[in-house]
Amino acid sequence: MQSNRLRYLREKEGLTQTNIANALHIGQSTYNRYERGIREPDQETLKKIADYFHVSLDFLLKHDRPYTRKEPGVELTTFLQDGSYKIFSKTPTQKDRKKLVNLIAALYSDETDNKKRS
Repeated sequence: MQSNRLRYLREKEGLTQTNIANALHIGQSTYNRYERGIREPDQETLKKIADYFHVSLDFLLKHDRPYTRKEPGVELTTFLQDGSYKIFSKTPTQKDRKKLVNLIAALYSDETDNKKRS
């Protein structure tokens, strides 16, 4: 397991080791050992960690690609129009997707207009 990823995820969420240990129903010292790479969690605990942070087991286990690697960006409007996502557990309709794109466009144009005025 990539122990540095545990610390990254915890700090990203602004949590303490105790917060996470309590949520996982393990001791803080046990979690500390996971984070320091001294001890490896069993499969069940590893699944709980992945669920807790909403990440894949692959993300936690993968050794060949660090979490800091930048992936190619996706154009937000293309992503929104694609519709392969959910909002509040519902897949947006084509009409909803168009509204989202228009909303983003309006937000962006307001920001651009404000910068031009400055």
